[in-house]
Amino acid sequence: MHSGIQENFTWNRGHILASGSNKVTLLVEWFGGSFRQSRRRNTPKLIAQDVQLHLWLEPQVTLVRIHGAKAMTNLGQSLMIPLGDLYDGVKQFLAIELALQPQGAGMHGVLSAQWKFKERNKERIKELPVKELYMNYTYHTGLLQEPESFHVRKHVMLLETQSILKEAIRLFEHGDIERGEWLLRRKGDEMLIEAARHTDERLLEEADMLYQLSEHYVGTYRSQKVLIAKNG
Repeated sequence: MHSGIQENFTWNRGHILASGSNKVTLLVEWFGGSFRQSRRRNTPKLIAQDVQLHLWLEPQVTLVRIHGAKAMTNLGQSLMIPLGDLYDGVKQFLAIELALQPQGAGMHGVLSAQWKFKERNKERIKELPVKELYMNYTYHTGLLQEPESFHVRKHVMLLETQSILKEAIRLFEHGDIERGEWLLRRKGDEMLIEAARHTDERLLEEADMLYQLSEHYVGTYRSQKVLIAKNG
């Protein structure tokens, strides 16, 4: 266990096709202190400041997108993702989508990752050991047909919600009420289906929130259109 930051890296699938191009998703979780699902604290304890995740992609790997954060691209295959501060008991997530070129069957390196941060009340930057992450390339159809990780898919859906909401508000503000409503309800439907399939309360709550926001924004912006029409 590292001082300051604890992390989990989880691929959405354990095996990919050796002879084809593949897209994979890496879920990154990080937290500090003693994480508990029901933990409550009025004033969370600061664990780490100016947290950064540094990534070095292998030559056959291309970044597609990042959910939940914005990367600062450095030279070549090197990325730095600023993640702000970390508090005791608060687990955070981001998801990294990558495109992988074909490789021979077997385990191949995908990227290396390193955490850097400042400990509480200290100015010196602390660096954790570099961690290398691998992917298993195979021709085995049984392994390739294994289902994707629900844990990863769930958190990607949750991370996507913020960008979906921003796009929906932009559509509402530009008068495209039907499209904005469709966007929110479609995302809500996706979450509701997954919530029912896996009996997941968090996705159910998120779907309900999107439905309520859809009704709220539709009512608000339709009322504005009526007022503008009357005053016009």
